Amino acid sequence: MDNGVTRRGVLALLGAGAATAGMAGVARADTGTARHCHRIPRGGIGMHLYTVRDILNADPLGTLTALAGLGYRCVGVSSFNRPAAEIRDLCRQTRLDPVILHVGHGDITGDWAAKLADARTIGVRWVVLSSFPSDMYTVEGIRLGARQLNEAGAAARELGMGMLHHNHDSEFGVVDGIRLSDILFGETDPRLVDFELDLGWATRAGMDGRRLFVDNPGRFPVLHVKDHDGRGNWTDVGSGVVDWARIFEKSGRAGVRYWLVERDDQPAPLDTSRNSYDYLASLRF
Repeated sequence: MDNGVTRRGVLALLGAGAATAGMAGVARADTGTARHCHRIPRGGIGMHLYTVRDILNADPLGTLTALAGLGYRCVGVSSFNRPAAEIRDLCRQTRLDPVILHVGHGDITGDWAAKLADARTIGVRWVVLSSFPSDMYTVEGIRLGARQLNEAGAAARELGMGMLHHNHDSEFGVVDGIRLSDILFGETDPRLVDFELDLGWATRAGMDGRRLFVDNPGRFPVLHVKDHDGRGNWTDVGSGVVDWARIFEKSGRAGVRYWLVERDDQPAPLDTSRNSYDYLASLRF
Protein backbone atom coordinates (compact mmCIF):
# COMPACT_ATOMS: atom_id res chain seq x y z
CA MET A 1 0.00 0.00 0.00
CA ASP A 2 2.26 2.71 -1.31
CA ASN A 3 0.02 5.56 -0.18
CA GLY A 4 0.52 4.56 3.45
CA VAL A 5 -3.15 3.80 4.07
CA THR A 6 -3.83 0.90 6.44
CA ARG A 7 -7.01 -0.35 8.09
CA ARG A 8 -5.79 1.04 11.39
CA GLY A 9 -5.18 4.39 9.71
CA VAL A 10 -8.58 4.42 8.07
CA LEU A 11 -10.36 3.66 11.33
CA ALA A 12 -8.26 6.20 13.20
CA LEU A 13 -9.25 8.85 10.70
CA LEU A 14 -12.86 7.87 11.21
CA GLY A 15 -12.68 8.50 14.94
CA ALA A 16 -10.61 11.67 14.88
CA GLY A 17 -12.74 14.75 15.33
CA ALA A 18 -16.04 12.92 14.82
CA ALA A 19 -17.86 14.78 17.55
CA THR A 20 -16.91 18.25 16.37
CA ALA A 21 -17.46 17.41 12.71
CA GLY A 22 -20.86 15.96 13.48
CA MET A 23 -21.90 19.04 15.46
CA ALA A 24 -20.74 21.29 12.64
CA GLY A 25 -22.77 19.34 10.12
CA VAL A 26 -25.91 19.52 12.27
CA ALA A 27 -25.51 23.21 12.91
CA ARG A 28 -25.11 23.94 9.21
CA ALA A 29 -28.13 21.87 8.25
CA ASP A 30 -30.42 23.35 10.91
CA THR A 31 -30.19 26.88 9.54
CA GLY A 32 -33.51 28.01 8.14
CA THR A 33 -35.17 24.59 8.23
CA ALA A 34 -37.95 25.24 10.74
CA ARG A 35 -40.65 25.26 8.03
CA HIS A 36 -39.54 21.89 6.58
CA CYS A 37 -40.84 18.52 7.73
CA HIS A 38 -39.33 15.88 5.43
CA ARG A 39 -36.01 14.09 5.89
CA ILE A 40 -34.04 11.63 3.82
CA PRO A 41 -34.66 8.07 5.02
CA ARG A 42 -31.50 6.88 6.74
CA GLY A 43 -31.44 3.74 4.62
CA GLY A 44 -31.39 5.92 1.52
CA ILE A 45 -28.18 7.83 2.32
CA GLY A 46 -25.29 6.16 0.54
CA MET A 47 -21.74 6.67 -0.64
CA HIS A 48 -20.68 6.34 -4.25
CA LEU A 49 -17.39 4.52 -3.85
CA TYR A 50 -15.59 6.61 -6.48
CA THR A 51 -15.35 9.22 -3.68
CA VAL A 52 -13.06 6.96 -1.63
CA ARG A 53 -11.47 5.02 -4.46
CA ASP A 54 -7.82 5.25 -3.41
CA ILE A 55 -8.26 4.25 0.23
CA LEU A 56 -10.91 1.70 -0.81
CA ASN A 57 -8.52 -0.19 -3.07
CA ALA A 58 -5.71 0.05 -0.51
CA ASP A 59 -7.91 -1.32 2.28
CA PRO A 60 -11.38 -2.46 1.15
CA LEU A 61 -12.60 -3.86 4.46
CA GLY A 62 -11.29 -0.98 6.55
CA THR A 63 -12.79 1.65 4.26
CA LEU A 64 -16.20 0.00 4.04
CA THR A 65 -16.20 -0.51 7.81
CA ALA A 66 -15.43 3.18 8.26
CA LEU A 67 -18.30 4.21 5.98
CA ALA A 68 -20.72 1.97 7.84
CA GLY A 69 -19.49 3.46 11.12
CA LEU A 70 -20.33 6.94 9.85
CA GLY A 71 -23.93 5.84 9.28
CA TYR A 72 -23.99 4.96 5.59
CA ARG A 73 -26.34 2.09 4.77
CA CYS A 74 -25.74 1.64 1.03
CA VAL A 75 -23.11 2.18 -1.66
CA GLY A 76 -22.78 2.74 -5.36
CA VAL A 77 -20.09 0.45 -6.76
CA SER A 78 -17.48 2.11 -8.95
CA SER A 79 -13.66 2.02 -9.21
CA PHE A 80 -13.60 -1.03 -6.91
CA ASN A 81 -10.86 -3.28 -8.25
CA ARG A 82 -12.01 -6.59 -6.83
CA PRO A 83 -13.91 -9.58 -8.29
CA ALA A 84 -17.68 -9.36 -8.13
CA ALA A 85 -18.03 -12.11 -5.52
CA GLU A 86 -15.48 -10.40 -3.26
CA ILE A 87 -17.32 -7.07 -3.55
CA ARG A 88 -20.55 -8.87 -2.61
CA ASP A 89 -18.95 -10.51 0.40
CA LEU A 90 -17.29 -7.30 1.64
CA CYS A 91 -20.59 -5.45 1.43
CA ARG A 92 -22.34 -8.22 3.33
CA GLN A 93 -19.63 -8.25 5.99
CA THR A 94 -19.98 -4.51 6.55
CA ARG A 95 -23.78 -4.48 6.13
CA LEU A 96 -23.68 -2.03 3.24
CA ASP A 97 -26.28 -2.51 0.53
CA PRO A 98 -24.77 -2.28 -3.00
CA VAL A 99 -27.57 -0.61 -4.95
CA ILE A 100 -25.88 0.24 -8.27
CA LEU A 101 -22.92 -0.80 -10.39
CA HIS A 102 -21.37 1.69 -12.82
CA VAL A 103 -20.41 0.28 -16.22
CA GLY A 104 -18.73 1.67 -19.31
CA HIS A 105 -20.07 2.20 -22.80
CA GLY A 106 -17.85 -0.64 -23.99
CA ASP A 107 -19.68 -2.92 -21.58
CA ILE A 108 -23.15 -2.26 -22.97
CA THR A 109 -21.94 -2.58 -26.56
CA GLY A 110 -19.59 -5.51 -25.87
CA ASP A 111 -19.96 -8.54 -23.63
CA TRP A 112 -22.98 -7.15 -21.84
CA ALA A 113 -24.05 -10.58 -20.60
CA ALA A 114 -20.79 -10.95 -18.65
CA LYS A 115 -21.13 -7.54 -17.03
CA LEU A 116 -24.75 -8.25 -16.11
CA ALA A 117 -23.59 -11.50 -14.54
CA ASP A 118 -21.16 -9.50 -12.37
CA ALA A 119 -23.93 -7.09 -11.41
CA ARG A 120 -26.18 -9.96 -10.45
CA THR A 121 -23.43 -11.53 -8.35
CA ILE A 122 -22.85 -8.28 -6.46
CA GLY A 123 -26.61 -7.99 -5.96
CA VAL A 124 -27.30 -4.50 -7.28
CA ARG A 125 -30.73 -3.18 -8.26
CA TRP A 126 -29.52 -1.13 -11.22
CA VAL A 127 -26.62 -1.06 -13.65
CA VAL A 128 -25.60 2.47 -14.61
CA LEU A 129 -23.90 3.70 -17.76
CA SER A 130 -21.33 6.15 -16.41
CA SER A 131 -20.96 8.14 -19.67
CA PHE A 132 -20.88 7.99 -23.45
CA PRO A 133 -17.63 8.41 -25.41
CA SER A 134 -16.90 12.08 -26.05
CA ASP A 135 -17.56 11.82 -29.78
CA MET A 136 -21.14 10.68 -29.17
CA TYR A 137 -22.29 14.02 -27.73
CA THR A 138 -23.99 15.05 -30.95
CA VAL A 139 -27.67 14.85 -31.87
CA GLU A 140 -27.23 11.63 -33.84
CA GLY A 141 -24.75 10.23 -31.33
CA ILE A 142 -27.12 10.68 -28.41
CA ARG A 143 -30.00 9.23 -30.43
CA LEU A 144 -27.83 6.18 -31.02
CA GLY A 145 -27.00 6.16 -27.31
CA ALA A 146 -30.70 6.18 -26.39
CA ARG A 147 -31.26 3.13 -28.59
CA GLN A 148 -28.28 1.38 -27.03
CA LEU A 149 -29.60 2.13 -23.54
CA ASN A 150 -33.00 0.68 -24.47
CA GLU A 151 -31.37 -2.53 -25.70
CA ALA A 152 -29.15 -2.79 -22.62
CA GLY A 153 -32.13 -2.07 -20.37
CA ALA A 154 -34.19 -4.84 -21.95
CA ALA A 155 -31.42 -7.35 -21.20
CA ALA A 156 -31.03 -6.06 -17.63
CA ARG A 157 -34.77 -6.32 -17.02
CA GLU A 158 -34.73 -9.99 -18.02
CA LEU A 159 -32.38 -10.56 -15.06
CA GLY A 160 -34.47 -8.50 -12.64
CA MET A 161 -32.36 -5.34 -12.73
CA GLY A 162 -32.92 -1.82 -14.01
CA MET A 163 -30.81 0.30 -16.36
CA LEU A 164 -29.84 3.90 -15.55
CA HIS A 165 -27.79 6.57 -17.29
CA HIS A 166 -25.48 8.87 -15.30
CA ASN A 167 -24.90 12.40 -16.57
CA HIS A 168 -22.01 14.79 -16.56
CA ASP A 169 -22.44 18.33 -17.91
CA SER A 170 -22.23 17.29 -21.58
CA GLU A 171 -25.72 15.79 -21.55
CA PHE A 172 -27.14 19.28 -21.03
CA GLY A 173 -25.33 20.87 -23.93
CA VAL A 174 -27.35 22.37 -26.79
CA VAL A 175 -26.39 21.12 -30.27
CA ASP A 176 -28.18 22.34 -33.40
CA GLY A 177 -30.80 23.92 -31.18
CA ILE A 178 -31.55 20.70 -29.30
CA ARG A 179 -30.65 20.01 -25.70
CA LEU A 180 -29.10 16.54 -25.68
CA SER A 181 -30.76 15.56 -22.41
CA ASP A 182 -34.16 16.10 -24.07
CA ILE A 183 -33.26 13.34 -26.52
CA LEU A 184 -32.28 11.00 -23.71
CA PHE A 185 -35.43 11.67 -21.69
CA GLY A 186 -37.65 11.50 -24.75
CA GLU A 187 -36.19 8.59 -26.70
CA THR A 188 -35.39 6.13 -23.91
CA ASP A 189 -38.21 3.80 -22.95
CA PRO A 190 -39.21 4.50 -19.31
CA ARG A 191 -40.06 0.82 -18.93
CA LEU A 192 -36.42 0.01 -19.66
CA VAL A 193 -34.27 3.04 -18.79
CA ASP A 194 -34.22 5.62 -16.00
CA PHE A 195 -31.55 7.99 -14.76
CA GLU A 196 -29.05 8.49 -11.98
CA LEU A 197 -29.11 12.29 -11.89
CA ASP A 198 -25.77 13.79 -10.92
CA LEU A 199 -26.93 17.06 -9.42
CA GLY A 200 -23.41 18.45 -9.12
CA TRP A 201 -22.77 18.25 -12.84
CA ALA A 202 -26.33 19.27 -13.71
CA THR A 203 -26.20 22.44 -11.62
CA ARG A 204 -22.72 23.29 -12.92
CA ALA A 205 -24.28 23.09 -16.40
CA GLY A 206 -26.89 25.66 -15.34
CA MET A 207 -29.77 23.22 -14.92
CA ASP A 208 -32.36 23.45 -12.16
CA GLY A 209 -32.55 20.06 -10.41
CA ARG A 210 -36.01 20.82 -9.05
CA ARG A 211 -37.29 21.53 -12.57
CA LEU A 212 -35.72 18.31 -13.88
CA PHE A 213 -37.60 16.41 -11.18
CA VAL A 214 -40.89 18.09 -12.08
CA ASP A 215 -40.49 17.65 -15.84
CA ASN A 216 -39.41 13.99 -15.66
CA PRO A 217 -41.50 12.43 -12.90
CA GLY A 218 -40.52 9.05 -11.58
CA ARG A 219 -37.33 8.76 -13.63
CA PHE A 220 -34.65 9.43 -11.00
CA PRO A 221 -34.55 6.53 -8.52
CA VAL A 222 -30.91 7.29 -7.66
CA LEU A 223 -29.09 10.60 -7.24
CA HIS A 224 -25.48 11.63 -7.09
CA VAL A 225 -25.48 14.27 -4.38
CA LYS A 226 -22.48 16.40 -5.26
CA ASP A 227 -21.82 20.04 -4.34
CA HIS A 228 -19.62 22.79 -5.79
CA ASP A 229 -18.60 26.34 -4.96
CA GLY A 230 -19.90 28.00 -8.13
CA ARG A 231 -16.36 28.57 -9.42
CA GLY A 232 -15.63 25.11 -10.79
CA ASN A 233 -14.43 23.46 -7.57
CA TRP A 234 -16.07 20.49 -5.83
CA THR A 235 -16.92 20.79 -2.14
CA ASP A 236 -18.45 18.64 0.58
CA VAL A 237 -22.23 18.35 0.37
CA GLY A 238 -23.82 21.27 2.19
CA SER A 239 -20.80 23.57 1.98
CA GLY A 240 -21.34 24.73 -1.61
CA VAL A 241 -23.94 26.63 -3.60
CA VAL A 242 -26.51 23.92 -4.36
CA ASP A 243 -29.87 24.55 -2.65
CA TRP A 244 -30.53 20.99 -1.56
CA ALA A 245 -33.71 21.62 0.43
CA ARG A 246 -35.38 23.35 -2.53
CA ILE A 247 -34.44 20.53 -4.92
CA PHE A 248 -35.32 17.69 -2.57
CA GLU A 249 -38.79 19.10 -1.93
CA LYS A 250 -39.68 17.48 -5.28
CA SER A 251 -37.76 14.24 -4.72
CA GLY A 252 -41.00 12.31 -4.18
CA ARG A 253 -42.24 13.35 -7.61
CA ALA A 254 -38.90 12.29 -9.10
CA GLY A 255 -39.16 8.83 -7.54
CA VAL A 256 -35.89 9.16 -5.60
CA ARG A 257 -35.01 6.16 -3.45
CA TYR A 258 -31.27 6.60 -2.90
CA TRP A 259 -29.15 9.69 -2.28
CA LEU A 260 -25.51 8.76 -2.99
CA VAL A 261 -22.79 11.19 -1.92
CA GLU A 262 -20.04 11.75 -4.46
CA ARG A 263 -17.03 14.04 -4.67
CA ASP A 264 -14.80 13.65 -7.71
CA ASP A 265 -11.59 14.92 -6.13
CA GLN A 266 -10.18 13.30 -2.98
CA PRO A 267 -8.64 15.92 -0.68
CA ALA A 268 -9.77 14.03 2.47
CA PRO A 269 -12.23 11.30 1.51
CA LEU A 270 -13.27 10.25 5.01
CA ASP A 271 -13.74 13.85 6.11
CA THR A 272 -15.90 14.37 3.02
CA SER A 273 -17.82 11.21 3.89
CA ARG A 274 -18.41 12.34 7.46
CA ASN A 275 -19.34 15.94 6.68
CA SER A 276 -21.66 15.01 3.83
CA TYR A 277 -23.43 12.29 5.82
CA ASP A 278 -23.99 14.61 8.79
CA TYR A 279 -25.46 17.25 6.51
CA LEU A 280 -27.83 14.91 4.68
CA ALA A 281 -28.94 13.11 7.83
CA SER A 282 -29.90 16.45 9.39
CA LEU A 283 -31.40 18.13 6.33
CA ARG A 284 -35.11 18.93 6.35
CA PHE A 285 -36.99 19.86 3.22
